[in-house]
Amino acid sequence: MLAAVRLKDAPDMAEIKRIFMFDHAEDVRLEKRNLLFWRALLGHIQADRAIEAGATILDVGCHRGGLLELAIDRFKPASIIGIEPLKPARNAAQQKLGIFRGHVQILSEKEWNRIPDTSVDLLLSHEVLPFFDDLQFISKQMGRVLKPGAFAYMVSGCHTENPLWPRWKEALQIQGHVVYDHSPLDLMRAVSITGFSPSVRPLRDSGWAHYNPVEQDVFKYPSVQALLDHQFKHKLLFRFQRSSN
Repeated sequence: MLAAVRLKDAPDMAEIKRIFMFDHAEDVRLEKRNLLFWRALLGHIQADRAIEAGATILDVGCHRGGLLELAIDRFKPASIIGIEPLKPARNAAQQKLGIFRGHVQILSEKEWNRIPDTSVDLLLSHEVLPFFDDLQFISKQMGRVLKPGAFAYMVSGCHTENPLWPRWKEALQIQGHVVYDHSPLDLMRAVSITGFSPSVRPLRDSGWAHYNPVEQDVFKYPSVQALLDHQFKHKLLFRFQRSSN
């Protein structure tokens, strides 16, 4: 997850470790929870025939590289790029993706300039919207690095149209994260200004909704109906196509 983090005024070492260090067991659980959504995302891309083998894929907020690992298996790219602000996550992604025979770059959020103009065939992101303070910045970077006519696919359930977002936002802030309120239309408006053609749909519209109340930490559901509404109604897949000129 692309996480902007902020220390409180006088943090102790326990606070620093909690924010910046990995909890390996929690990371494993997080990736297991995300598998269902990642597979749905890649399935839509495959159905759209939005990418060909030998392409360059960029994942914004790649965390430990789990989504990129699945994308490698599905799409056989020649090059992959991940952007992730947390150094331990970048290190884990580099190690996980080290067996990939193509070109691998795992960059910090300050290294967008290392990605050449019009060099990316497909941009992915999963649940990074609330960590963007400036939607115009990310939209301009997307427009710069994507090839003409290429697609960006972005998934978010953490937005202001989701009734659960206020309680999840508070929980993230308690953990020390800096998060921002954005609506789906905020994102679609920002990318439209940059020259993208925006579309949106629910990420999933059928299937099982997996949830373990014992393991869940931040993103808790007060009822099964709220769980179903989130996974099949409020968890959105945005598709943005860069203009061809």
